[in-house]
Amino acid sequence: MEPTDMEKDAAREILVYFFGIHAESWPINDRVIDKIGEMLLKERQCAKVMDALPRPGTVDKGYIKRQLRNIARRLAGGGHSYDVCRTAIKYGWERVVYLASQGL
Repeated sequence: MEPTDMEKDAAREILVYFFGIHAESWPINDRVIDKIGEMLLKERQCAKVMDALPRPGTVDKGYIKRQLRNIARRLAGGGHSYDVCRTAIKYGWERVVYLASQGL
């Protein structure tokens, strides 16, 4: 089933967020929607790893104890994207999604 206009608009917003304004002109089809789903899953996995990392500082037992609350809060909060994850998605998925938009 062909995506609705609202679904296509939302998909374009996601593509532009990750790949830049040139992705706005890519055709949106079911295959692109599938690839966006896979891509967002990878981005979420990346963000979970980033949430679990302690922040910069002297790494000793006291530092880790101080960071535990922040790590737990970041893990529970979700709903954000790290630049490093976004960059990884851009370089790993742009060609895949573009090819899907071309029916390949």
